[in-house]
Amino acid sequence: MNNNPLVAVFMISYNQQDYIVEALSSVLNQKTNFDYQVFLSDDASTDSTQQVVDNYLENHPKKRNVTFIKQKNNLGWMPNFIYTLQRCQDSGAKYIALCEGDDFWSNEDKLQKQIDLLKSNDDIVMACHRYKELYNDGSTSDCPFFRKDFFQGKDSFKFTQADFEKFIRIQTMTIVFRSDALDLSLRTKYQFYCDTHIKHHILDHGAAIYTKDNDAVYRVHGNNVFLSQDERKKIKFTYDVYKDLIEKNNSVGYKNLLNISMRQRINSELKNKRLNVFDSYYRQLLLQQLRDTGSVALFAKNFFKGLINTKNT
Repeated sequence: MNNNPLVAVFMISYNQQDYIVEALSSVLNQKTNFDYQVFLSDDASTDSTQQVVDNYLENHPKKRNVTFIKQKNNLGWMPNFIYTLQRCQDSGAKYIALCEGDDFWSNEDKLQKQIDLLKSNDDIVMACHRYKELYNDGSTSDCPFFRKDFFQGKDSFKFTQADFEKFIRIQTMTIVFRSDALDLSLRTKYQFYCDTHIKHHILDHGAAIYTKDNDAVYRVHGNNVFLSQDERKKIKFTYDVYKDLIEKNNSVGYKNLLNISMRQRINSELKNKRLNVFDSYYRQLLLQQLRDTGSVALFAKNFFKGLINTKNT
């Protein structure tokens, strides 16, 4: 008899005492005709996250559906991410669903729908969907990377790794994928390994399906690991991720996104700094953009912009 859950639900947390119950509840409230197990790894939170989870689970009827791991020492976001994915895969589950501790699922049928899709489409290794962003003031908006023309009047569309490299952006809490498509050993190949690399290499094994379902919420607040970085570090990391995939895996399809990231870095410097031409960091960006694009005209254009900023001081 196989006692492995069909689905392992990945969840990580760090200092998310105000959000973790909503995230966990949204997973445990799922209506499914299969077994699933939640693997929640708290990265040695310094707030009350661990106590909040303990209190919530103490008398919960689905307490046994949650494996709660309390890290003794802070691993950092990506090491904890990898650790938890490995626990999910080691559980023997056929599928892995993702939901970080400050996001949540907004439809109790989300998991069932996505597993049904994966079961009925042998060529699909990953399912994802639309989502909403939730802001501190309680307002929401549709995900910024959603484009209606992708669907062409249908309820879903399939996309390949090549599509992902060009324009597809998907958030973690919308994803369910086949466990056997995950190869965490690939992390040794890269310098800036993160969730983008993971999504990319899952697509080594087949296509993905993106549905119109708006079944999850991404919380935008200062405690998000990525959003909490200062602007310069945040945009640089995005650039480094694409550069990593291009240089270490010859994934040249990311060149457009790489160039967009560099433009964002340069525009950020122009906006936030005054002495651009005389700033060594700004000049380094221009030289890197020249190496990436080979465009002398673009170099001259941004050099001139920096010169105008200097004259306006």
